[in-house]
Amino acid sequence: MSKVIIYLPETEFSALQQLAVHEYRATKAQAALIIRGELARLGLITTKVEECNGGNALHREETQPPAEGSM
Repeated sequence: MSKVIIYLPETEFSALQQLAVHEYRATKAQAALIIRGELARLGLITTKVEECNGGNALHREETQPPAEGSM
């Protein structure tokens, strides 16, 4: 695993810490999750779900309404 040092203004670091506490994560883990999510959103990496399911599972859940009578 590689290491990256990121310098943040105090306001951004404080916001990152608040989010990490809210999500029950360490601050470093929260930063890694944010970076990973943005890289995936930009199509620069694939996520585990995309690798396993070709990306269809998440896409299907987000874009298709529930079938009639299922609610």
